Amino acid sequence: MLELLKKKPARVLDLCTGTGDFILETAKRARGDVELVGYDFSPDMLALAREKFQEISQKESILPVTFQEGDAGQMPYEKGRFDALGITFGIRNLIYENSHANQHLSEIHRVLRPGGQLVVLESSRPGNPLWGFFNTIYLRFILPYLGGVISGNLKAYQYLATSSKNYYTLKEMAAILESAGFLLVQSRSLFLGSVMLLVMERNDKEIVSLNNAKEG
Repeated sequence: MLELLKKKPARVLDLCTGTGDFILETAKRARGDVELVGYDFSPDMLALAREKFQEISQKESILPVTFQEGDAGQMPYEKGRFDALGITFGIRNLIYENSHANQHLSEIHRVLRPGGQLVVLESSRPGNPLWGFFNTIYLRFILPYLGGVISGNLKAYQYLATSSKNYYTLKEMAAILESAGFLLVQSRSLFLGSVMLLVMERNDKEIVSLNNAKEG
């Protein structure tokens, strides 16, 4: 989130905002006249996000946030609308085994202005074989059932575990985003490679096939 605000953007989009945790924390820390938008396809998630905003705004200073429902593949914003775009543990839903992956990447590129910043925080497949083994055990036997008990949604955590186990490495994700018209500015491996942070900038390079990016 600090990476997203580093260049003092005037317009920020939180894509796949869910219940709004990331954009609400950004709204607490941002200074000045900043337009903040949380975008998601789920009306139920957005309803919770709006409730959170109301609760926070009654207790502390926070910038206004607009929450909007819609399809990530067809966003209702003009080209170059945003200076910065963040995706926190949501890009997997847009590109991993998704037939609309290239369309989603194209839309992210379109709504960012040239030179605009894309910040991705997502789980990753560890590069270290030993940690990868223990990480697989955790994802397969612990996370789905622990998360399912706490949330009551076992199916969602089974998907999370499966997709995390087979998900991209940091290097593979960087290649995918570079092929989608972004330049890598910074990358960081967190939690022994289980989580990746990528900071990218939009350029005007044409998007290539996601499959070609993975093969490259």
